[in-house]
Amino acid sequence: MSEQQTVAGKIRAKLNSGKLLEIIAVIALIAAVVMIVLMNFSGENKTVNASGEDYAASLETRLASVLSQMRGAGNVYVFITIDSEGEKVIATENTVNADGSVTETPVLSGGEVIVLEEKNPEITGVLIVAEGADDLNVRFNLLEATASVLDIDQSIVKVYAKAK
Repeated sequence: MSEQQTVAGKIRAKLNSGKLLEIIAVIALIAAVVMIVLMNFSGENKTVNASGEDYAASLETRLASVLSQMRGAGNVYVFITIDSEGEKVIATENTVNADGSVTETPVLSGGEVIVLEEKNPEITGVLIVAEGADDLNVRFNLLEATASVLDIDQSIVKVYAKAK
């Protein structure tokens, strides 16, 4: 109780001494720190966690849009296959038991597991169908651009001409 009275007494003394601006600045700083902490550690997710299929569909749309802009490509259709739903790397804590065994438990914050990293699903194949793929230069450019943009091996990219 005496400690609270001392703090309250110090605040009253500051108010009486004309240092109101100093007090307001300290309160604003404390409020800013509290807001930052609450925003960073709240249970809300700020990112959208898409499923693997949503991820692939988004890539297909974006890639088809870009590839169709290449000289000679014409309309381009893209189909992407993926291996998994991706992977989440979570924070864990290791505890050494009395018998020497190690127990690994997830670290929680606000009842939620802390995710350190989210890895995208692995792309296992890309099929491209383009109007201009009859031309070998166009076909090669589509293949090379796709492998480069997706950071995948060219051997899993197949490019075919669209039926007329």
